[in-house]
Amino acid sequence: MVALFGLIAVGLTVPGAGAATTADPGVTAKEITVGYIYSGTGVAASTGKNADKAFQARIDRQNASGGVNGRKIKTVMIDDASSGANLTAAQDLVTNRNAFVVVNNSAFAFLSYRYLLDKGVPIVGGGYDGSYYGKPGNESIISALNAPYAGLASDGIARIMKRLGGTKTATLAYGASASSTASATTLQQYAVPSQGLQAVYTNTSVDFGTSDVGPLVLGIKNSGADAAYLPLVAASNAAVIQGLQQNGVKMKALVMPTGYGQDLLDSPLASLLGPEDVFTTAFAPVELKTKATKQFQADLKKYAGLTGVPDFAQYMGYATGELTILGLQHAGATPTRQGFVDGLRKLGSYDVAGLACTAIDFSAEHYGKFPVDTCGYYVTVKNGKFVVGNGGKPGWSKLVGDPDKLACCSYNTSVAPTPATTTTKRK
Repeated sequence: MVALFGLIAVGLTVPGAGAATTADPGVTAKEITVGYIYSGTGVAASTGKNADKAFQARIDRQNASGGVNGRKIKTVMIDDASSGANLTAAQDLVTNRNAFVVVNNSAFAFLSYRYLLDKGVPIVGGGYDGSYYGKPGNESIISALNAPYAGLASDGIARIMKRLGGTKTATLAYGASASSTASATTLQQYAVPSQGLQAVYTNTSVDFGTSDVGPLVLGIKNSGADAAYLPLVAASNAAVIQGLQQNGVKMKALVMPTGYGQDLLDSPLASLLGPEDVFTTAFAPVELKTKATKQFQADLKKYAGLTGVPDFAQYMGYATGELTILGLQHAGATPTRQGFVDGLRKLGSYDVAGLACTAIDFSAEHYGKFPVDTCGYYVTVKNGKFVVGNGGKPGWSKLVGDPDKLACCSYNTSVAPTPATTTTKRK
């Protein structure tokens, strides 16, 4: 799940937009309705809670400055409880709530994307919940992240493992999650050998959100692995870390795409973590104290009452809020659903309000393709605080994988479009 991010996209103010009308649902002269689905409860809650608050914080700041093209953004939030309720939530938003666009920021979004496509409703997705992003016919799904699907992988995780002294690798994945499974298997098949490491244990049948990790820990131990990648929710990862320690399994590297956030620092687990426990993030950690991270935290505090270190859910909530605003801005004075999609495709990329290390490209030109060079940050915990590795600079990775997939589905980032910025002063 190493994702790459880019320099954000611009806002346009169209004179007289408030008087415009449209045939598409969810739009009036004064407001436009956006549906938002997240996992605030259930097995994915450890990685999904508060995503709604962070999304609303970004929307609230936009509304405080006048909204978009003369309209305020009205949000309808639904918690899918980390379950099949994701589909019923999508149906409710379209049938009963007249949502103009649906933001499906849930690990269970794969259950409802086909319904939304069939209804002609644009989707802003997390990009981490399945392998359907970039597939022919799915052009109206805009991904907030740009994670490779089966057959392709970024080698950054394997590079971290090697740097920390790992030689034999293990990985775990949820059987119900195509993205988790693809992330685990492509890492072992392509990224691990590219760094001279040996894949010794892969388990892609883990129950989603499980904390019963005894068999998983035993599998890692018996394999002789000294490095592991855990593309699981934060609660599952915490259980695996504790299980390995309790069974005396000494690991040289444990790499996780979730876990960074205040909840981890406030937990007893924080005192047990060492330099071998690495948390990756596609977003700039707030410890860097950049202009963008300061704005992010200020918005969370002012509009949502959230303080401390933001976690994956809060970053993703804010990111999908930014992307939604961009789509509405570029849909024009008389917004249509197709205009929302076309506007973003023409815009080309964004940098998540300055939180990304390089552009996330969703242009029509590169639809279904992935950049050769990717980047992300990694952090560890020391003395109760997060420490950003690599001197605070992002680490870079190369795309590896099946030769045919590389030939058809990759592009050189040097030709990626130059993104605009939403921080541009509006007239």
